[in-house]
Parts: sequence; structure tokens; C-alpha cells
Amino acid sequence: MDVIHRTASYSADDIQPLLKYLDHQPKTSDLGTRSAAEDISRYLRKMGSNDIATLLRGGEGVSYEEVVCDVGTKLKAQGVASSNTVGQNEELIIRKVFADTLDAMSEDEKRVLFRSLDLDVRDVPLAAGSAVLMPLLLRQFGGFATYRFAVIIANMVSRALLGSGLSLATNVVLTRTVGTLLGPIGWIATGAWLAIDLAGPAFRKTVPSVLYIAALRLTLENRISIGVVGDGSTGKDTLIQKVFGLPANADPVAGSTSEVIRYELGGGGDAFVSNYPGFNDYRARVNNSTDEALHHTDAFLLVMDATRGISGTDVELLRKVRAFGKPTLVCLNKVDALRSEKDCQALLQAARKRLEIKNVQGPDVPAADAEMIVCTLDPLPALGISPRGREEIREWVRARLTAAGKNECLLNEL
Repeated sequence: MDVIHRTASYSADDIQPLLKYLDHQPKTSDLGTRSAAEDISRYLRKMGSNDIATLLRGGEGVSYEEVVCDVGTKLKAQGVASSNTVGQNEELIIRKVFADTLDAMSEDEKRVLFRSLDLDVRDVPLAAGSAVLMPLLLRQFGGFATYRFAVIIANMVSRALLGSGLSLATNVVLTRTVGTLLGPIGWIATGAWLAIDLAGPAFRKTVPSVLYIAALRLTLENRISIGVVGDGSTGKDTLIQKVFGLPANADPVAGSTSEVIRYELGGGGDAFVSNYPGFNDYRARVNNSTDEALHHTDAFLLVMDATRGISGTDVELLRKVRAFGKPTLVCLNKVDALRSEKDCQALLQAARKRLEIKNVQGPDVPAADAEMIVCTLDPLPALGISPRGREEIREWVRARLTAAGKNECLLNEL
């Protein structure tokens, strides 16, 4: 359910293929809501259960974990087991279907595929089967390999069952692969897919649905989401402008941001910076929207206004963000407006104590290891002060997302 909800929060259109595979429409027309995701998930789990079992459960289907294991057994994917995580079983299924597709391809079709993946075909034994080719591809692409396989399979299935490919693969490398699939590889892949023996209408729904959800899960895992949070008018828009070079619209009026605003990094559609509304908004709708989106963030930049001191709201904000267990950097902004360096140091000590922060970027603490950075993102021109902290914030983000295993190609967008 979480994968469906997170995907719809980025683009409701990316849920449409799943609804077509299931031949189902949720009760609510707003696919971005949690209730819509629950409705879709419930229907998929019901399709994965037989009628008697569903009746005994009071109308509820089996767990999604059981649906995935059932699909894995049907497709004869080795290693699929209830002791694995759902993600592990999905990846084993993806690799099995991709391996079967390779075995169904001619050498010419393999040559086109490998060239689209930027592989030198002179080093590829095209006559070999998947037992040789799969280890080669896994070594070549590392942790990114199964993501590539998943997008290829998702497009293959969509072409076979829905008559067209997907717009899901927005990464530049993957887009080239998708374009290839619409050509000669698409023909053989379609044949390989239709050759799978799907006994019964339930499998015709659950197999493509599980393959598609696997692709969605891997897409989310490979996507970068940086969240900029803070109280109203602390400098969130300014940080987005000055640190990431994005055209955020700074507004001097507190509370002007009424919904999560997502800015795309690099044009690939796989990396975003999100500006969250000021917390503790007087509008319950704004607070609820913020709470939903916070779950989908890889790293937080919490902006505080040095001229206000550290308020109870700031303390509560940090506590709330830390609860998500994601890397968080406090950006103590507007220090140029303080009267003296002595005032700055006093505020810094008070902030460390009240916020329970150990590492503050400085001579002995590199930016990558910091939990708080003192910054002047947009200094007052009359003071003649240079900007401070912009590159350090970028360095922190890169280091933390690299440690989290995010794809290097996407990190280059920062």
C-alpha cells in the first residue's frame, strides 16, 4: 500500500497501469490519498486469494507478501520464500522474468538491447543464455541492475497487455532502453510474456500487478527526495534558490506556502527538492498534507531563523523530523543579522544545548559530518557580507545520500 501511495503522491498517472491490470477503480477519484491506496491494495490482495479463503477472512484477501510468493511460485522464480522481505522476493521475480526474456531473444535482439544499455557488445557473448548473461549484467550495473530489469519488464508487460509502453522510466539511461523496447525488442519481449502460462483470471491480474509494483518500488528507492522544512519565513525558499539553483518563489509573507511544492533537479524526473509548508499552520489541511509527504523524504534540511533565537516550535520541529529516522541538518540561517560575533557564538551554544546537537560544522567538523550549519544564504547587501554555508549544505546532502546508497548518476544532479 505504501508503494502505491508514494507513487501517486508524485504522479497519479503512474497508478493507471495498475488499475488497468486489476480492472478496478477505487471509490475515491483522488488517487493521491491514502484511502485510495488502501482500496487498490485491498482489491489486489483479494485477487490473490481464493473465494473460500476470502469468505473465511470476512471478505479480506491474503497479505501482499503471500500474493508475491504465490506469483513467484507460479513463475518458478528460485529463492522466493516467505522468510524474505517483499522487496527481495519481487527482485527475484524480476530477474527470473528478465532471464526468460533473454533466453527468448535472438543474437541480433540481444545486441540491440545491450547497446541501449551502453554495453560494448564486443565484450558480450551474445550466443550465451541467461545463465551467462545475467551475472555479466549484474556485475556491470551493480545495485542499479535490477532497477533496469524492472523498468524493461514493466514496459514489456504494458506493451503486451495494454498496447503501449510506460512513461514511468524518466531516468535518461532508462528512457533510451524504453525506446528500444518499443522497437524489435518489444516484439520478442511481448511474445515471451504471452508465452507465460497464466492459469485462471486471478493470475492474469496478480502477475502483471506484482511486476509493476516491483518496478514502482525500485523507482521510489532510486529516486532522491530532499525535504526543506521549517517555520514560516525562515528562509526555505531562499535555501532552495541559493543552494540548489532552483527557481523557488520566495514570499515575505509567513504562511504563503499552503501545500508541498516539489522542484525537479536535473530534468531527469528522478531527483526532487520539496518545500514543505510552515509547520503548525492554522489550516489543518496544510498540516495533514505536510505530515503525509514527510514520510517520503530521504534527507531533511531544517531551516531556522537565527534572529528569532531557538523557539519551542523549532525544538518540536526537529523532534518531529528526527522521528522519521532520516539524516537531518539544521541550517541556522540569517546569522549576518546578529549584532556581533559574540552574539552568534552565544546563540550557537544555546542552539546546540536546546536542540541536543553534537556536531556543528567548523574547523574540526567537516560539513558532511555536521548536524547543524551556521549559514547566511542571502546576506543583506548593505552589510557587505559574503554568502556562507551554501556549498557546505550541498556537500552534506551528497555525503548523506551517498551513504544511503542512492544512485551516483542522480547525485551528480546536486
